[in-house]
Amino acid sequence: MKYLSFILIAFSLLVGSGSAQVEYPNPSLESYGALPQISSAEISPDGTKVATIYNLDGGQRMVVFSLIGDAPIQVGLNNMKARGVSFYDNEHVILRASDTTRTRGFRGEYEFDAAISISLEDNKTRQLLLGTQDLFPAQSGLGRIVGRAEDPGTIYMPAFVGSASSDPSYDLFKVKMDRSRGRRFKRGTKDTIDWFTGEGGKILARERFDNRTNVYKLQAYKDNNWETIKEEIYELGPSTMLGVMPDESGLIYVETQEDGFDALMKFGFDGEVEGPLIEPRDQEIESYFTDNNRKIIGVRYSGVTPDYELLDPALQDSYNQISEALPNAVIYLDSWSDNREMILYQVYDPALGDVWLTHNSSTGALSLVASLRPDIPSEALGGVFEITYKARDGFDIQAIVTGPPYWNPGEGAPLPALILPHGGPASYDRFGFDWMAQYFANRGYLVLQPNFRGSTGFGRAFQDAGRGEWGGKMQDDITDGVNALVNAEFIDADQVCIAGASYGGYAALAGAVFTPDLYKCVIAIAPVSDLNRMLADEKRDAGRDHWVVSYWEDVMAEGDARRAKLREISPVNYADQVQAPILLMHGDDDTVVPYVQSTRMRDALRREDKSVELVRLKGEDHWLSVAETRLQTLREMDRFLAEHLPIE
Repeated sequence: MKYLSFILIAFSLLVGSGSAQVEYPNPSLESYGALPQISSAEISPDGTKVATIYNLDGGQRMVVFSLIGDAPIQVGLNNMKARGVSFYDNEHVILRASDTTRTRGFRGEYEFDAAISISLEDNKTRQLLLGTQDLFPAQSGLGRIVGRAEDPGTIYMPAFVGSASSDPSYDLFKVKMDRSRGRRFKRGTKDTIDWFTGEGGKILARERFDNRTNVYKLQAYKDNNWETIKEEIYELGPSTMLGVMPDESGLIYVETQEDGFDALMKFGFDGEVEGPLIEPRDQEIESYFTDNNRKIIGVRYSGVTPDYELLDPALQDSYNQISEALPNAVIYLDSWSDNREMILYQVYDPALGDVWLTHNSSTGALSLVASLRPDIPSEALGGVFEITYKARDGFDIQAIVTGPPYWNPGEGAPLPALILPHGGPASYDRFGFDWMAQYFANRGYLVLQPNFRGSTGFGRAFQDAGRGEWGGKMQDDITDGVNALVNAEFIDADQVCIAGASYGGYAALAGAVFTPDLYKCVIAIAPVSDLNRMLADEKRDAGRDHWVVSYWEDVMAEGDARRAKLREISPVNYADQVQAPILLMHGDDDTVVPYVQSTRMRDALRREDKSVELVRLKGEDHWLSVAETRLQTLREMDRFLAEHLPIE
C-alpha cells in the first residue's frame, strides 16, 4: 500500500479478508437503535446472582438471574429512567433511577435522582429517604450511597437539608433498606460536598468546598471533632478524594504528574502524602474501583482498549486469565463476589459480540449471562481500526475508524463518510460497540471518530491544548482528519456528512459554518449553538461565582469569555455561511444543553432561507436515555442521510 498521510496503528475486532463486495447481514435499524438488552449489571456478594436492568419492548425491568439454577426474579420499573443497579447485600438490590422534573418555587427543570431498594425476599420496593423530614425540596443526587453502616441492611446516604428559603446543609443519613425514611447521623455544613466512612459504620472524613471563595477543605473526624488536614484554593472546582485506603489510614486521590499523566496517591489522616500507590504509566487513570465502603480495589487506565492495575491479586489474576482467553476482546471489569471467586465482565469480542460474562476464578470457566444485542450477528459487525494522523500544526491526532463489514483499508473505491465527533469535549472514543457507528458502517459508510485535542485519555497536555479552541484548533483537527482520509483515498471528498451530539453537535454546526464546502449534510443532536446564551444560563442556574462557570469560561475561551469572543465561535451567528442542509434534534427534557439552543439555530437558519429541520424529542433528556426517542433519532438520521448522502 502506498505511503499515507496518516499512520494505521492497529487492526481491531472484525477485519475481513475479502473485498468490500462481500455479502453480509443487514440487521434492522431497530436492532441498532434499541437500548442494549442489558444496560447495567452487578454480581451479588455471594456470587450466586446477577442483577440487571433489562430493556424490553414493553419497557425496562429489573431482572435478577440466578447462577445456580433458581428462577429469575423480575420487577417492573414503570416509567423511571433506570441508571444503574447494584447489590448492597445478598437480599437487597439498589436501583438508581432519575426523572426530569420541576419543583414549585424553583426555576427550570432538573434531573431528580433516587435510590430504590428492592427486597429479593418479597419483591417490595422502597424509595430510600422518601418521607425523611426537612429534606431540601429540590435536589439532584438524592440516590447517592457512600457506605455500609454497622447494622445489617443499613447504609449511609448524604442529602441536602433545609427549607426552600435556606442555604441547605449536606448531612449524612443512616437508612435501613427495608424502610424509606432516613435518620440523620451526622450534620454537615452548607459547603460539605462528600462523606467517607469506614468499617463498623464509623465516620472517617468529609470534604468541603466554598463556591464563593473557591476554598477546599478536607477534614478528618478525630475524637468527635473535625480537624482540617488539607486546605487549598481551586479556581476550577475541587480536586476531590476518590475513596478510602484499605487500612483506613487515609483517603486516595489522583494526582497529575509533571509528565501530564496520573498517579494514585494517599492523603493520610495525619496530613502526610504518600505514593504513588501504583507505579504511574504513560496513561491517564480513567476510573477506579472500590468496595461498598469505598475502599480502593484498583484502577482502569484510558486507551482505545482498557487496561487495569488491580491491588487485589485475585481480581488481577482473573483479568489476566480472561485477557489470555479472549485476546481480541475489549474487556471491562464490572463486579465481583466477596470471596473473589465469581467475577462479572462486559466484553466486546468479534466472535461473541457484545456480551456479559462471568468468570469462575477457581475453575477458569467463562459463562454467558446475556448478549446485549442478540439480533446483530458477528458477520454484521464493521471492522474497527485505530489511526493516527497529523494535524496542520504537527499535532498527532488519534481516531477510530469503523468500516463496513469485510472492508479493508486501501481496497476498493473511496466510500461515502460520516464524521462523528464525540461530546464532552472532555471525553474520547475507543474500541467497542458504538451503536451509531456500527449501524452506518453496516449500511456502507466509513465512520470517522476523531479524538481532537481537548479530548481526555491522552494526557493532561493534550487535553489542555484544547482550552479556548472551540471553533479553532479543535475544529481544525476534525477537518484535518477528513482530509487525511480523502488523501488516502479511503473516502470520497464529495460524499461527506458530519453528525454529533452535545459538544459533537457544536462541532457539526461549526463544520457547517466554518468549513461549509467540506460537508454535504449536517446532523446536530442537542448541540450548543450560542455560547453566550449557554454561559448566561449557567450563571443563572449555578450562580456567577460557581466554579462550573469558571470551568466553561476556561474550556470555551481560555478565560477570555467576553461576549465578542464567544460570539466569534458561536455557529448561530454565521447562519448565512451555511451551504449544507441541517438536521437538528433535541430532547425537550434536556437539563444540560437547553432546547432553546436548537430553536435559536433553527430560527437563524430560517432567516437566511437555509435548509433546516428541527425534530423535537419529546420526553428525552441529554443522553438519549428513552428507548422510543433513541430509535426516533436513528430513524431520522437514516432518513436524512438517505436523502442527502445515499449509498449507491
